[in-house]
Amino acid sequence: MKKLLLAITIVLLHFCGSVTFAPDPIGSTADKLKKGQFSIGGDYSLTDMDFTAKGISTLSLYDAASGSLITTISQKQRLSLDGVEIEKAYVNLGYGITGKLEAFVRLGATDAQWKDDSDKHFSIGLRTGATLYEKDALTLSAIAQYSWAKSKFASLPLATVVGGNSYATSMSGDLSMHEIQIALGPTYELSKGISFYGGGFYHFMDGEIDLKGSGFTSGIPKFGYNLDSTFEIDQISEFGTYIGTKINPKSDISFCIEYQQTASAHAIAMRLLWML
Repeated sequence: MKKLLLAITIVLLHFCGSVTFAPDPIGSTADKLKKGQFSIGGDYSLTDMDFTAKGISTLSLYDAASGSLITTISQKQRLSLDGVEIEKAYVNLGYGITGKLEAFVRLGATDAQWKDDSDKHFSIGLRTGATLYEKDALTLSAIAQYSWAKSKFASLPLATVVGGNSYATSMSGDLSMHEIQIALGPTYELSKGISFYGGGFYHFMDGEIDLKGSGFTSGIPKFGYNLDSTFEIDQISEFGTYIGTKINPKSDISFCIEYQQTASAHAIAMRLLWML
């Protein structure tokens, strides 16, 4: 128990000391929690994603000297987020519903980094796994999971074009996401305590971004402006593959490390589980 808690603490401390939303660890259900059995563990994932969003930016232009409002303009916008790095760290609590069906609750933090700006925030998740087939060293399992995460930006350097003019400013705001993963694949025990697993999965993601910023125009006369932008993330609905290794140093402890790949993201994920 002490070793497991220490391992979870190390993962969480690494996360909190690092400088992101993305696929969560899939893992394998080959451990099979017994009916009524509990487990505790830790999940971690690091993802690089590209996605786009559409929305509306509202510009409020005012006289810099008097502060009086001159005009307000709203315009549709497109936002491309390339190379968003996302880290997630969870503590997970599991329960065996039957001998072949298990469920987990995940509680943790997420950190989305884009344009060298990021901040950590809260995330939650739900996971359930079912053993569909089992014979000798081969197990076939299905896994479904959902997560919600939120991260904050403090100073994104963005230039927004409204009314034909570009307004450069440092934007702050929130990024929130919902994700669903459904996976199906086999686990094969190569030798005692060492297994390989993998398969295919479906990944769905959507969310929103709210950003605010302000600044002043150059030249004379000088104007001040406020920008308020709200974006809906273009829904991502795609299939991917995953492959991983599961190690059981003891019968009640397992550790998984895996790689996931889709058309718009790739991720490395780890999962540590102790069955009580």
